[in-house]
Amino acid sequence: MEFTLLFLATAIVMLVAWRGQRSLALGLFGAVLIACVATYLHHATDTLKLSF
Repeated sequence: MEFTLLFLATAIVMLVAWRGQRSLALGLFGAVLIACVATYLHHATDTLKLSF
């Protein structure tokens, strides 16, 4: 679910950048980038439950 929201947020940033509002697009890009890094770190720190 969070990956879908990140994808939609990225699409919104691209649409805003296309319309020509540079400062808003850069601000939204920064927010989406922070959200992507936070999502990555959340999943990268999960322990794997392996049973061999």
